[in-house]
Amino acid sequence: MRDRKVAGLTCLLAISSGFGGLLPETAHAQTPVAAVAGSLQSCDMMAQMDLAGLAGGKAPTKVLWAKTIGASSLDDDDAERLYRESRVLSAPADKPDIPAHCLLKGYVNPNIQFELRLPEQEKWNGKFLYVACNGFCGRVDKFAVLAGLQRNYATMTTDGGHHGGASFDGLWALNNMQARVDFGYRATHLAALSAKAMIEIYYQKGPKYSYISGCSKGGQAGVMEAQRYPNDFDGVIARGPTIDYTGVNILHCGKNARAVYNGDGSLNIDVSKHELIKNAVMAYCDPKDGLKDGLISDPRKCDFDPAMLSCKAGQSGNSCLTARQVRALRKIYSPVRNKAGGVIYPGTSLGSEAGWKTWILPVNEDHKVLAWRAASGYLRQIAFEQAPSSDFDWYNFDAEANQDELIAVSHLMDVDSPDFSAFRDAGGKMIVLHGWSDEAIPATASVRWYDGVSAFMGGRDKVSEFARLFLLPGVQHCGSDGVGPSTFDALAALENWVEKGIAPDQIITTKEGKAQDAGRQRPVFPYPFEAKYTGRGSLEKAQNFVAFDPRAAD
Repeated sequence: MRDRKVAGLTCLLAISSGFGGLLPETAHAQTPVAAVAGSLQSCDMMAQMDLAGLAGGKAPTKVLWAKTIGASSLDDDDAERLYRESRVLSAPADKPDIPAHCLLKGYVNPNIQFELRLPEQEKWNGKFLYVACNGFCGRVDKFAVLAGLQRNYATMTTDGGHHGGASFDGLWALNNMQARVDFGYRATHLAALSAKAMIEIYYQKGPKYSYISGCSKGGQAGVMEAQRYPNDFDGVIARGPTIDYTGVNILHCGKNARAVYNGDGSLNIDVSKHELIKNAVMAYCDPKDGLKDGLISDPRKCDFDPAMLSCKAGQSGNSCLTARQVRALRKIYSPVRNKAGGVIYPGTSLGSEAGWKTWILPVNEDHKVLAWRAASGYLRQIAFEQAPSSDFDWYNFDAEANQDELIAVSHLMDVDSPDFSAFRDAGGKMIVLHGWSDEAIPATASVRWYDGVSAFMGGRDKVSEFARLFLLPGVQHCGSDGVGPSTFDALAALENWVEKGIAPDQIITTKEGKAQDAGRQRPVFPYPFEAKYTGRGSLEKAQNFVAFDPRAAD
């Protein structure tokens, strides 16, 4: 195990005496850390301590609220929320029970709001789990950390360094470069330093292993940490990661928004054609992998053309597509190209249609889908160092012609180097997971990134020693219910890799819920390997599939 000990008590003993005199929310003066070093701390004592010098002064922290939470059981609604969030975390929890713990709420300078949950002293597993926020962040989600707490992790999550609303609210970023720096990478790093130092104070020893897990922007956070701060975490789980954050929002979401909406807001296509498109793609693409099983194992092998659904003479309604709708659909599936014809961002994947109602296809002209909100919000409020004027025309913005204007912020948001040698050399391990049916971020974006890292780092075999990509058939964005098995325990797989040296050669996925095929299992092998049916036994059982290397067939 590499040495990741945070500059905790050692530095605090030297500097804490210089940060006294402030009164916390209680009536007690703050207690210098040096006065209580060497003994286990009570939960309420954590709010009375001067933590301005945490991590050698790198992560000034204020605990605003500390309370011992007794063991409890969630009601049905909250238990369902926990279950959903645990699947996003890739650490499924099927119990409503929450163990007793110490809950700390506070912030890291300047405005990184956090919740840190610390298991009882005798039950702590000796590890730290950071759960990264997603979307444009802006809130602390208490459900995000409960699955880790159930496994006796000391667990933290943050708001990404700012307060914001739902549905891609970026108002917090307007002319606020510090908030964008924090959102891009700094909040995760400082929160990790702060959490590990507080863990050391509370338990009188730091975590033996530290992990980060997240999806979408949360996936980007883990990959960004591995590149910028390779010693923060021993293991990374990145699901559906927005590694090219600028490309996802401006190029990909912008292209899809312009395919669906005209400049005046009128629609080219709407949700009335959803079932037609979804069913047609599945019927055409499913057999292309040689096995008709209700899953599109690799959409890159399918040559579906929306023109196949064109209305014939006298045909109309929801059973066919007009010429305008065919053009819109082709644009959705098509990649974004530069003026020279090169692909700069891949198109939406075939097989992702089940999730389009939220992301791509609107209910009516007044309903702006998430692709529209992401593109417009990012360009209006985040993308430029100085906010554009109120009459800025984001819809017609030419990213290629104006790319110099985007560099200052894109450098904060994008994992823009294929060099992960420092993370590798520090002994770090990374599991990247992406659903082939991801409606928000095409899995081919992660494939392109992984191939780029492999080319730089000496080939796929070399990269697989510390980072592996798993592509999940039929799985939508961040574990949303799709047609494929989407429940799996990647956290356990990562623990085995980091702590025991057992690399994940496969991940077993299971179909949950009340669907007819609930209980269905499928192995997923590290890219570029695919699951191939042996021809014997049930299609529902993982043991009836073997790893197949498509490179051997070329």
